[in-house]
Amino acid sequence: MRKIYLAIFALIILSACNPKPSKLQSNIAMKEKGLMVHAKAGKVDTTEVNALIKDYITYSDSYNNDTMGAEYLFKAADFYRYMHQPVRCIDLYSKVYDRYPSFSRRPYALFLQGFILENEVKNNTGAKTIYEKFLKEYPTHPIAKDVQITLNNRVKSPEEL
Repeated sequence: MRKIYLAIFALIILSACNPKPSKLQSNIAMKEKGLMVHAKAGKVDTTEVNALIKDYITYSDSYNNDTMGAEYLFKAADFYRYMHQPVRCIDLYSKVYDRYPSFSRRPYALFLQGFILENEVKNNTGAKTIYEKFLKEYPTHPIAKDVQITLNNRVKSPEEL
């Protein structure tokens, strides 16, 4: 009997630690609206952005079977991209790609990893690996031709282009 009480108590504690998806989504929506208002006024606070990113990641980690988790991680990665934090950005795009195989923007999550590796991190070897993986997995994707052109041009000097 004592074990049952302990188990129930543990479940109550765990459920209290993870807010319900709808509550967390409401908090996210509220923060997004506030951020938009401040952005229109030209007064974006990085603390505000970081709090929103934290909520996006918390949601995705807590409810990783929910498709909104993919959207939120993608948005968080985009924010990191605009904040010039390429390593964090790549990490989140990688999570989107790994966790959400049916997500409609999954191919872009893979492509953007390569793009950021190439252009911001200056890791051409890593970018090449990602681009090749993209072409192998998505040979008919609308941006596949552009990815192939990028791969072909990477071995040429700027003068040859």
